[in-house]
Amino acid sequence: MFKSRNKILDDGGGGRSLCLNSLVKKGSNFIKICFLLLFMGCQSDISFSDQRKSHVVIDSFIQEDQIESLDILVVVDTSGSMSDNFDEVGMGMDSLRLDIENLTHDYQFGFITTDSQNLSYVGPFDSSSSSIDIMLATSLLSLVPGEEGFSSTYVFLNSDDGISFIRPDSDFLLFLVSDEDEQGSISAEAFRDWLVYFFPDVSHDIVSITTIPGGTCGNYGQFGEKYTELANLYGKDSLDICDETWSLWLSESSFITRQKDYIELSDENPILESIVVYENHVSISDWEYIEIHNTIQLGFLPDPGDLIEVGYKVYD
Repeated sequence: MFKSRNKILDDGGGGRSLCLNSLVKKGSNFIKICFLLLFMGCQSDISFSDQRKSHVVIDSFIQEDQIESLDILVVVDTSGSMSDNFDEVGMGMDSLRLDIENLTHDYQFGFITTDSQNLSYVGPFDSSSSSIDIMLATSLLSLVPGEEGFSSTYVFLNSDDGISFIRPDSDFLLFLVSDEDEQGSISAEAFRDWLVYFFPDVSHDIVSITTIPGGTCGNYGQFGEKYTELANLYGKDSLDICDETWSLWLSESSFITRQKDYIELSDENPILESIVVYENHVSISDWEYIEIHNTIQLGFLPDPGDLIEVGYKVYD
């Protein structure tokens, strides 16, 4: 996710007669100084018809690194009520693969059941596997009654198959798919803490696909409260398993899309004519302000490690 910081400087409505733009050269330490002075009255193209007090806000993010390799474990409830969801799971994972291949071809999928007492596993599937292989993977799992996604993940990752599947240097993405609540004794918080412990040196993330209040499943069965609680611990919501379009926006709920080409402004009332955008301290013009979302949309995807800064005035 993008990192953001804010700096507020009192402008006092006045100005300064000296502008350092002529002193700024690429790589100079004066770049940020002049960036700030620009809003504090530096002679520029920005002018105001009133003298209301205002202050400067600077929002920023550093572009995340790309994923080099990724292991994806899909934990699927294969109890009777889930049989009509297998096709959607398979299509969703194959759709996700297309997004992953925009970042890396070094990935693999594994599929297991939510029954730790009758654990079934198929995989791994990688870039050499066909779409049919991945779309049919869920159907190849054993039909079992258990609905304990947390414990089955724990048992698998500590088994010979799990140890063989997980690569020490690969990031890890976990999908938990069930139309019922997690039935085991492990709490969402305890499971999250264990995942943090189990993956200390790589990035990991989870996606919960389950029944949600107000979702298209109606009042069917139990809501996936523990799965949603786990998702909330990772700063997201569950995906609605009964919404047939979830596979289209599945990847938006994972860290696959952690690279950003936009930044949401922290203040809801920017003075539009004051907005300037910098890439690595150099002013750029390839951007637009999207008012409905209060975001700056870049016209390009910044490279990993690039610093994007947006400066603007707001009235006090």
